[in-house]
Amino acid sequence: MLQKYLSRSVLLLALTLSIACQAKEKCRHPVIEASKLSLTAQATIHKPADELQMKIGVVTIADDAETALSENSNKMQAVIDSLLASGLTREEYETGHFSIHPTYTPYPQNPPADWKATINGYEVSNALTIHTDKMDMAGKFIDASNKAGANSVSNISFSLHDPRIYWKDALAAATTNAMEDAQAIALTAGVQLGRVISINLNHTTVAAHHLDGNYVAKAMMAGGAMPSIEPGDVKIDASISIVYEIKN
Repeated sequence: MLQKYLSRSVLLLALTLSIACQAKEKCRHPVIEASKLSLTAQATIHKPADELQMKIGVVTIADDAETALSENSNKMQAVIDSLLASGLTREEYETGHFSIHPTYTPYPQNPPADWKATINGYEVSNALTIHTDKMDMAGKFIDASNKAGANSVSNISFSLHDPRIYWKDALAAATTNAMEDAQAIALTAGVQLGRVISINLNHTTVAAHHLDGNYVAKAMMAGGAMPSIEPGDVKIDASISIVYEIKN
């Protein structure tokens, strides 16, 4: 029994010495991590818009749902016919929104205790979503729709049909900026860059050119022809982060 106890004690002492030696060796030869340079860079490019998008709608209100639907359908058909006559094709529009809901009596100034709102009519809203490359005809389409009975024009924007085509240009520019910035920092700091440790894409965003809705509303209220609308450029932003090793 004594012999087994002594053997176990010797084994524990050996393990303790071994761990101590390992700890001592680790202190004699510490692991030194390589120095790093981390930075983020952005780039913005502009490309001419190649697609017009907008919503053109008809809102009708009547005492009963059937009349509201009928009036809305007739006016919307007139709007579609006018758009087609102006040069839009059937492949360039689709139904973007349709709704019907009751309207209620307004809340009176001094209502009686048992007052309750009651249905006093129905509102039908129907809108077309247009997407076309005929960007120079935006004003013509709005003018034709307005004269045919449309009373809602919204979400007018000039964008890119396939923005991914240009993403690589923005990403390349952001990467170039990051590399040039890293070289400038290293030169000023008097260090030498090593290998690239990591590159991360932070984001790419496409900002379409949106037309002010008040501009269109005023033109529609005036009843005259829509003035010329310039498509403008689409802004594409890209941001990346890059990490370099600094040579010792």
